[in-house]
Amino acid sequence: MKNLPIIDKNSNYVVSAAEMKRCDAATISEFGVPQDVLMERAALSICKYVKKALPEGGKVLILAGSGNNGGDGIAAARLLFQDKIPVTLVLVNHSLSDKASNTKRTSACSSQLKIALSYGLNVVDFDQSKLGSQIKKCDVIIDAMLGIGCSRDLTGDYSAAVWEINYSREDYDGKFPHVIAADIPTGINSDTGQVHGYAIRADETVTFGFLKMGLVFYPGAAHAGEIHIVNVGITEDGFLKDYPKFKYVDIPDKKEIPVKLLPPRNPAGNKGSFGKVLVVAGSKKISGACIMAAESCIRSGAGMIKVYTDEANLSAIQTLLPEAMTDTYTEEGFNLSDTIEYSKSKEALISAIGWADAIICGPGIGINNSAKEIMKIILQNAVLPLILDADALNIISSEKDIRDLVCAYNADIIMTPHLAEFSRLSGKDIHDCRTCIMDETARLAKEFHASIICKDARSVISDGERNFINISGNDGMATAGSGDVLAGLLGALVLSGYSDVFEAAVAGAYLHGVAGDMAAVKHGRQGMTARDISGSLRDIFSGNMSC
Repeated sequence: MKNLPIIDKNSNYVVSAAEMKRCDAATISEFGVPQDVLMERAALSICKYVKKALPEGGKVLILAGSGNNGGDGIAAARLLFQDKIPVTLVLVNHSLSDKASNTKRTSACSSQLKIALSYGLNVVDFDQSKLGSQIKKCDVIIDAMLGIGCSRDLTGDYSAAVWEINYSREDYDGKFPHVIAADIPTGINSDTGQVHGYAIRADETVTFGFLKMGLVFYPGAAHAGEIHIVNVGITEDGFLKDYPKFKYVDIPDKKEIPVKLLPPRNPAGNKGSFGKVLVVAGSKKISGACIMAAESCIRSGAGMIKVYTDEANLSAIQTLLPEAMTDTYTEEGFNLSDTIEYSKSKEALISAIGWADAIICGPGIGINNSAKEIMKIILQNAVLPLILDADALNIISSEKDIRDLVCAYNADIIMTPHLAEFSRLSGKDIHDCRTCIMDETARLAKEFHASIICKDARSVISDGERNFINISGNDGMATAGSGDVLAGLLGALVLSGYSDVFEAAVAGAYLHGVAGDMAAVKHGRQGMTARDISGSLRDIFSGNMSC
């Protein structure tokens, strides 16, 4: 698998429950790190964030399940107790008095409970009728009930405990206790982020070793609160070179993005050497898409851009984007029955293709016959990096001959479908796509021999072999034109010096999201526009960050 020299230095793994368990087990069995040591370090990490949130003289309530996540919670309770912090430990789904509970507990959990009891810690069995009053007496709640072990709807004590905590939050007078989840909030599927009946709504989540899938995807991400990834002694060595399938770009200090994520520019370069991008966008009824894509492209480092669009958009482009060159066409020019006009239009488009180093095709072009003919000409005559977005994707979904041309295209492609476009490309219902978004993105990438960015609240990026999840961005980016800005950004980045177009696609998705986060800070999620995102790209490239 080809390395990504820039992205690999600035990315980390995001893991499934099975991948995390495998790494955890290998850390113990292959490297000899005792489980008790890992649990103690996890507990110390929890205590660190509890102490930050706890007011002076405050009290802590810890709900601990019968597995290793419960063991982490019990160990944290004992450490806090030893620091003279008032703690109540509630056993959920196991009890002190029931001998059958001994078989429920993992050996590590049993060991931690024995130690806690020997120190005289206040340990009680779960009683739903008493939990409300226990909550009112505490300042911090630690959820250590299930961790990554939740794979089905909660029942019994687990369901009752989560319901009581969430209900108490809504019915609480005054300041509700600060809730900290250990590893992942109880009730969240660690692989999908789905809620299994009920789920803890945490203010913070202290997760161990690696970011979990369930903390990335919604609704799990919304339940996690602020996420802290802590090192407890489990490292990527524990994967024994069988590494997780997905990674994400991680640059904590956003001011370092220009240095860490952008290829160096040639100080002796010129507008020709920095790349010429042909933007095939817009139609008679839609002018904004071509302007936003072209503006984003020129702001992202392209040396020259040429907009190929319907003649109705010429005046708008010349007024709003004087940096852009233009070639125009008419819908009638691609009427196959008028061979002379069609020949002229085709020659003009082929000439524009010959001028370019990369092509963006799709934003606002429509799905009429002229748009289809334009796509055919590009796919049959270009051998350049090609970004396909918006209407181009809808045409591919409906026209088998054009879909076949995409599959046979003899150069690199990036496709940027949002979930509805992705659904049409895959032939699956949107709901079904969301549940299999990771596998289906990789499948489509293999079919089209392309890098695909499936745009959603968490975008999945795949070339069929390498896979990333983008975690930058926010809901304010769900606004008209946001995808056009991404397409323009990608058009510039594929010519910027990345190792391949997939690396450019991963970088582009991340930068687009960061620009969206900056726009949200400046303008608010409610009021931000696509051009605010485009404007923020310049701030990223300059290092003038405000998010």
